[in-house]
Formats: sequence, structure tokens, C-alpha cells
Amino acid sequence: MTNRQRPYTDEELAELLDVRVPGIEDDDQEQPGDVLGERVKTTVHDRLVRRTCEWCGDPIDYSGVGRPPRYCKDSHRKRASELRTAQARADRPVEDGGRTTEPVREVIERTETVTRTVVRRGPGEVRRIPAARSSGAPYTLPENAKEWFEALQYLAGDAQAGRFTRDQRALLLGACESVIEELRHGSGLFPAPAPAPPVQPQLSRAERRRREREARRRRG
Repeated sequence: MTNRQRPYTDEELAELLDVRVPGIEDDDQEQPGDVLGERVKTTVHDRLVRRTCEWCGDPIDYSGVGRPPRYCKDSHRKRASELRTAQARADRPVEDGGRTTEPVREVIERTETVTRTVVRRGPGEVRRIPAARSSGAPYTLPENAKEWFEALQYLAGDAQAGRFTRDQRALLLGACESVIEELRHGSGLFPAPAPAPPVQPQLSRAERRRREREARRRRG
């Protein structure tokens, strides 16, 4: 056995042990410090910053502490609670006081009235009304007793004011006498008046004085 004063090299040990030691020619083999794999982990964290009110839609800032707010005001929260309560009551059965889902039905009663007016020609004369007044305005007649009364009052006022000539006054007088006669006896409500006494002829002033002197002499 040979005494050795130096240690064995890697190649010598490999030859003695019949093992293979990686060398320069084995560059395709894994070497210490080589990266065998890599894993990347990404963590995403969401944080609520702002949300809108469930009643009015206005934005609400959230600080991140506690339960996120749903309403911006207490009044909106109360209104939403009242709405949910009313909706729950309405969704109950009808026999329990809920709202019916049936459509509204109406019963309509229709009354049709037909009025028939028949105009027949009477035995009397048809009055002819002028188409227009002398001033050009449409001509109309009074339609009832009140309007006739007012028209006669206007006629009396015009006669008193002297707006008619002598011939016009005579014409109106004859027409008024005919109307008075018809009003008294045309309907048969009043008896016929007694015949009027004969009208004494009107005496002149000189004749009246002569008759007065004769009457005084007879008395004296």
C-alpha cells in the first residue's frame, strides 16, 4: 500500500468509487444556484369608499369603520321602512286586509233622451217681421209680457217727449186701441163694455159764455 502525502482529487475519488463527477463538459446539468421554478402571488383588497343613498340617490362617504350606511338621512331611512311595511301589508291576502290585484271594474248606466219637436201651421195669420230696423240693426219683437211692458213704457216716454209727428201719433193710437180691445175681449175673460155715450161736440169759448149768461138770467 502506497502512503500518500496529499488528499485525493475529485477525479481520483470518482475513479476509485466508479461515480461520475460533473465537469465542464456537463453544462446542461443542473448546477447549484440555478432557478428551478418561480411562483408569483398577487393579493387584491377592495375597500368601500362611497355608495349612494337607497332613497334619494345622493352619494354617501364611507370611512371603513362599521356597517356601511344605506341612507344619507334618518328621515330617508324611516320613509324606506314605512314603504316596506306598507308593501308588506299590501302583499297580504285580501281577506287579511291586503290589496287586490284584480283590475278595477265599473258599471255605467247610460240614459238616452230623444226630444221630438213638431211645428204645425196654425189657423191664424203668420206675423211678418221686418228684416231690419231703420237704423240697420236686426229687428226683434218682445218675447214675453215683461218685455212688452218695458217696450210700452219706452213708447209712452217717446210720446211724452214729442218724438212722433201728428200722423205717427194717430197711427200709434189706433194700434194701441186695437191692442187694448183685444186684451179685454179677445180671450173672453172680460165682458163686453157698454156702448160709450155719444161725444158732445166741443163748444167754443164764446159759445160757452153765451150759454152761461142765459143760464144766469133764467135763475135770476
